[in-house]
Amino acid sequence: MEKSKEHIALEQAFSQLKAELEEANDVIHAIRTGEIDALVVKGSEGHQLFTLKSADHTYRIFIEQMSEGALTLDKFDNILYSNSQFAKLLGIPLEKVIGMNFSALVTHEDRSFAMEVVGGAWDVDTRAELRLENYVGEKISVQISLKALELDEGKSLSVILTDLTALKKSQSQLEIQNKELEIARQIAEELNSNLEATVKARTQELESNIRDKVRVEEVLRSNEQRLTSILHTMGEGLCILDTIGQVTFANPRAQKIFALSAEEILLRDYFTLQSECFSLDGSTLQREQHPIYIMSVNQKPVYDHEIMIRNHKDESVYISINASPLYDGEIFIGVVMTFTDVTNRRKIAFQKDEFISVASHEIKTPLTSLKASMQLLTRVMETNLGSEKIPMLIQKANSNLAKVVHLADDLMNVSKIQHGPLPLNLEETNMASLVISCAEQILNHTPVKLVIEGEMELSVLVDQQRIEQVLVNLFNNALKYASESKIIKVIISQGEKFAKVSVQDFGAGIPPEKLAHLFDRYYQVDPQGKQVSGLGLGLYISHEIIQRHGGELTVESTFDFGSTFSFTVPTRNNL
Repeated sequence: MEKSKEHIALEQAFSQLKAELEEANDVIHAIRTGEIDALVVKGSEGHQLFTLKSADHTYRIFIEQMSEGALTLDKFDNILYSNSQFAKLLGIPLEKVIGMNFSALVTHEDRSFAMEVVGGAWDVDTRAELRLENYVGEKISVQISLKALELDEGKSLSVILTDLTALKKSQSQLEIQNKELEIARQIAEELNSNLEATVKARTQELESNIRDKVRVEEVLRSNEQRLTSILHTMGEGLCILDTIGQVTFANPRAQKIFALSAEEILLRDYFTLQSECFSLDGSTLQREQHPIYIMSVNQKPVYDHEIMIRNHKDESVYISINASPLYDGEIFIGVVMTFTDVTNRRKIAFQKDEFISVASHEIKTPLTSLKASMQLLTRVMETNLGSEKIPMLIQKANSNLAKVVHLADDLMNVSKIQHGPLPLNLEETNMASLVISCAEQILNHTPVKLVIEGEMELSVLVDQQRIEQVLVNLFNNALKYASESKIIKVIISQGEKFAKVSVQDFGAGIPPEKLAHLFDRYYQVDPQGKQVSGLGLGLYISHEIIQRHGGELTVESTFDFGSTFSFTVPTRNNL
């Protein structure tokens, strides 16, 4: 069948169009790959060739790779060039984009505005926002930047397009959120207007609660500081132990008793706090016998449990332990232990026991002698009233009675001192006269010679009876503890406000380690192992008497060379 002329014409037209398409594709490929520096565009006047000034390979690659769309328009708004990003943005093949009129890609609503913007961009660089329409009719918001370019064949318009879809979406979401916030603000204002009084009351309540909390915190801080101060100044040692007996806290008194530093004591448990533990009977205390171990096993407090320890200075110390378990709810979390150094208490108790024994002996001896003298006196008087033995027996009885009275006076004076200050009856008297009077009572029947030196006319303001008691005690001590001394020297000197009286003997002296205890109750110095009479109260009472006068009683002693006891009392001028 022969082809019709029309069919042949169509085939020829198709072949020509196909050739032109292939040529156009080749040109586009060459331009995109940088093989040529020109554009061939078919327009109303047929095919035209456009060459870019300064076109180079790097520039084309940059344009192709950029994330924005890029176009070149001729004066009729035809697209001379498009990068692949612009074609991708519209979803149109790149081959179809080139040659299209730019206005055809703009939405109907923005077309007039777009043409106005494009028209003005030939003279002035311009930037604007408008919407394009892709191949499925979706509207795409873009920002366009337009700038006139000078090509070899004349001016062209460069267009850079930035996709604003994501930005517009964010703006839309932001607008929605702003609207929601505005609604929330309006609701809040409404709530605020309705609840202002409630909020104000709540605010006042919160402020009050805050003030109360601040006050409570201040009280807690104050209590904590007070507790810390108490723990650091309390006379008892205090330790807190964990569940295995390890020390987690120890106050300064505990550190002192155990002779350990704050760091050292935290490395130990209750049994290694001391180097050794002993029961009161002197036997070594085993861990299972320790009061803390017993308390932990029984989960019951222990009170006033006394043991003897040897601390880390190798000192023997008696302590009385109180301990109680610590609980958090019903959970055992540790132990609180307090302990008191009762070494002095035990020492005093021992001295009291010793004193009772000595006092019983000291009182019993003169009473026995007095009883014997009275019985003998009774028998003599029944048989011979004129016997020469009667005066001697009476004198002996009086002497023993005086000893009993002296012992009773010492006991009474101690009782008075313990129940308050000794009452004084101050009067002016001559100090030398007091010394001589007392010396005559004590030294007349001894081979000891009294030597008085110093201010013989010095007047003092004292309780004469009490000062005589002090002098008698000092003279008696000199006779008892320095019996080999042939001289007792008394030196009277005058200070600015006080008179000083020193009683010096030349006996064996007092060992240095015993000097600090001379004025303690019940304390007696054994002079080289000799047994002496007395209750050990004389120097204690003398010390209290001198203190009541506002003076001091002191002692200086050199072993094997004698001792000097000195006291001060107010002078007449110190009224």
